[in-house]
Amino acid sequence: MATLSGLDLERPPRFGPARWVVAILAALLIGFCWLQILDLDGIEVAQVDADGVPVTLLVPPEADGQGVVVAHGFAGSATLMRSTALAMARQGLVVAVPDLSGHGANPTPLARDDDGAQHTADVLAALDVLAAQPDVDADRLGVLGHSMGSGAVLRAGIEAPERIAAVVAVSPTDAPVTAELPENLLLLAGELEGPFVANAERLLAAAGGPSDDLAAARQQGQARELTLIRGVEHLSILFSPTMHDEAARWLTTPDGAVGTDTREAPVAPIAWWLVHLLAVLALWRALAPVLAERVLLGGHRGQPVVGLLAGTVASTVVLAIVGTVVPLDGVLGMLIGPAFVCWLALAGVVWLRIGHRPGPPGARDLVWGAVALGVLVAAFGALAPQVWLPWFPSGARVLIAVVAAAALLPWAVAWAATVHDRRGLAGFGWWVLIGLVVTVGVTVAAGVVEGLGFLTLIAPTIPAVLGLVQLVTAPLRRPWAAAIALAGFLGWTVAVLFPLG
Repeated sequence: MATLSGLDLERPPRFGPARWVVAILAALLIGFCWLQILDLDGIEVAQVDADGVPVTLLVPPEADGQGVVVAHGFAGSATLMRSTALAMARQGLVVAVPDLSGHGANPTPLARDDDGAQHTADVLAALDVLAAQPDVDADRLGVLGHSMGSGAVLRAGIEAPERIAAVVAVSPTDAPVTAELPENLLLLAGELEGPFVANAERLLAAAGGPSDDLAAARQQGQARELTLIRGVEHLSILFSPTMHDEAARWLTTPDGAVGTDTREAPVAPIAWWLVHLLAVLALWRALAPVLAERVLLGGHRGQPVVGLLAGTVASTVVLAIVGTVVPLDGVLGMLIGPAFVCWLALAGVVWLRIGHRPGPPGARDLVWGAVALGVLVAAFGALAPQVWLPWFPSGARVLIAVVAAAALLPWAVAWAATVHDRRGLAGFGWWVLIGLVVTVGVTVAAGVVEGLGFLTLIAPTIPAVLGLVQLVTAPLRRPWAAAIALAGFLGWTVAVLFPLG
């Protein structure tokens, strides 16, 4: 008897009670997460163009005249700062969040070696939008920036002190601060981000050290303070309620002291995003085993561990040599992302040559690969634009996503062939091994290949991405479908994450 296809609509469903319960509860939870994310406590959100700089404006129902510009870091966006912006708006501030040049919806390429002037101009343009709002006192404006954005707001405070009454630098980078400028400076850093703690301490010393009498110093515009946020690092600090509280009290109280607001803080949007992600995965895992059928690996059996290690070393060596001759930044009009793709592509060619290789793909592999990619996009990205990531590419980023996915396919095929039909502890062990090797390899490459230093900050997230794809594709038991889903998902992520330049 012929085996029924997983796409045969006449195949009788084989859902047991447990699958029905999981599917229904997951669907209800997905809807509940959407309701929580879309509930903004009456805060109005609008999009404004400030001389080519896209600015997201948040106006609380009870604005008290104070306003703040919130600037993101490298490879970030206005969406990444949404949790911080909402926390500030819930404290009564009107908030303007720009997409800095090269990032998010801002199509202007990021200029190189301009000493931060371009992003400082973007912050000042957002400040103009903020000052023009009827609910804002133009003499009571603050600025807050994270990482690269901290440099932009620090420079804005130095260049336009008459317009900026308070500056909050989160995970601060470099800026020419002095004992006089910028006025009323608060430095915040996560205790787990050592280099940025060191930067904050150096900036505090250059700014004259911490203020003994904070209230008196605040009246003179010379308040200085450094606060370490416990238990967070460079990315998680953006979602820390403690960081939000520290920033809000500096921006909303005349002496920088702790305010008296007793309103209960809502659950952080990033938490609802994570619950939504898990709910979509639960729904998919309830449905997929019923619909999919197993496909044997076939093809060539090789040495996957040797191939993984050899590919990682070879790609690092090749890029280190090539990078001294050919600038890798700016390929395809994007910074860092294409070099990261090249690293994986080279590693994939070697891994695929030495390791396992599946047989040729069939039509159903293409269909199931597209379905799995759709599940990944929905699980990871459906709520992301409302929480932390501008997930849907546009303009040049669409082409970058397609090209990156094609280049990443060899690595994805080698990965899929290696983890094919690895279940339970075996699947977990391969996930740990591959995630560890790639994380270490990317970190080493970032240290030896010029221009890739930023990858050290995101390398620890690679195992999480691989684990997510493995969870989605494992029930399909089709290596080519898994490879298509992984290559498409990684290419998509690169296209929306890294800045144009």
